[in-house]
Amino acid sequence: MEIPFKQKLFYFFPVLFCFCLPFGYELVSPITSLWVLVSFFNLNKEFFLKGFKNKNLWLFWSFFFLTLVSALFSSNKEEALTSIEISMSFLVFPYLFFCFNYPLEILKRCLAAFVSGCFFACLFLIGRALFYTYDGHSEYFSYGFFSYFLHSSYLAMYLILAIAIVVLFYKQWFHGNKSILYSSYFFIAIFTASVFFSGSRMGIIGFFLCVPLLALYRMRLKLNTKTISLSLLGLVVMVLLFVKLLPNTYDRFYWLLHPDTIQLDKTSSESTAVRILIWEQANNLIAQNFWLGTGIGDANDTLQKAYRENGMTGAFSKNLNAHNQFLQTFIGLGFFGFMLLLVITVGQFIKALAKKRFLLFYFSLLIVLNFLVESMLLTAAGVLFFAFFFCLLNLVNEKKLYAA
Repeated sequence: MEIPFKQKLFYFFPVLFCFCLPFGYELVSPITSLWVLVSFFNLNKEFFLKGFKNKNLWLFWSFFFLTLVSALFSSNKEEALTSIEISMSFLVFPYLFFCFNYPLEILKRCLAAFVSGCFFACLFLIGRALFYTYDGHSEYFSYGFFSYFLHSSYLAMYLILAIAIVVLFYKQWFHGNKSILYSSYFFIAIFTASVFFSGSRMGIIGFFLCVPLLALYRMRLKLNTKTISLSLLGLVVMVLLFVKLLPNTYDRFYWLLHPDTIQLDKTSSESTAVRILIWEQANNLIAQNFWLGTGIGDANDTLQKAYRENGMTGAFSKNLNAHNQFLQTFIGLGFFGFMLLLVITVGQFIKALAKKRFLLFYFSLLIVLNFLVESMLLTAAGVLFFAFFFCLLNLVNEKKLYAA
């Protein structure tokens, strides 16, 4: 049966979204708008009503409407409008995923397109860094200099998920295509190198936590003393190469490796030290506005006021947020918003673990780790990634993707 053009177009946009996501939100925002527009011409009453029975849809919509109400009562209207705009992903993606029917092939193409987008983005970043290195600027192989399209933490998070998709599915999906199978090893190498080039501390920590879990899961039926020993050896070699080849990035872990030397200087803008000071102020603000919060539009203003009053000139000058999404949400939305976010994230993590859904567990672990040190839902790059893949991975079980 021939698929109508309007339906083909509807299926095209999520694939295009996935490919463009690693290149920054400027590309994916208009793609999402077009995807929503085309969806109105593909509504099916049966699937639309079925979507309203999905618990995840109501969790996301509840978080969005709580944000909306909080924004209406915020004093800083400009910040409130920005918060509503960014939070639209919580409204849009549950509608797009849970109220429509997607063939398994389309979901598979979305994941493969995301891997391809990450690969071409990394090739550009590495080529750009090589160009600048040739010109005498080797710093372009580290941290913010390397990560051109996204914040380095988000880039690393994207790539760690892309590694999982390649490891879990490419052997099954492309078993008849040796060129793609051999290329997949190159993908993993490029993604791994780019995670370290990004210089993101949480990205590298996430890599050393998530990727060994991925390897153990992939080899779970072949685990023996030899494979475990070889895996540990490979991990040690990777750490040694990291220390030897990327000393500047390794130096960023100094505070983590020597916590006793952290100086809580209120004028400091060093990220580890300033985070500790910020989290102290965040907890104070939570205690003062426990139930309803300060209002989503006033959360950062309230933090800035606390920085100024407590002499935290480093955090104040850089206009830093809470650098922890759970604290950021608690400050802005209060207890109920915080609990809702816990159910969406930690609850999903526990549910995935209980139901033995490894990819959803892996994704949830990655999200929770990054939420602990970044206010991800304040940025389009963070919320688009989170909302899209949360909905997609809840829509399909990876066992079906294995058989695709």
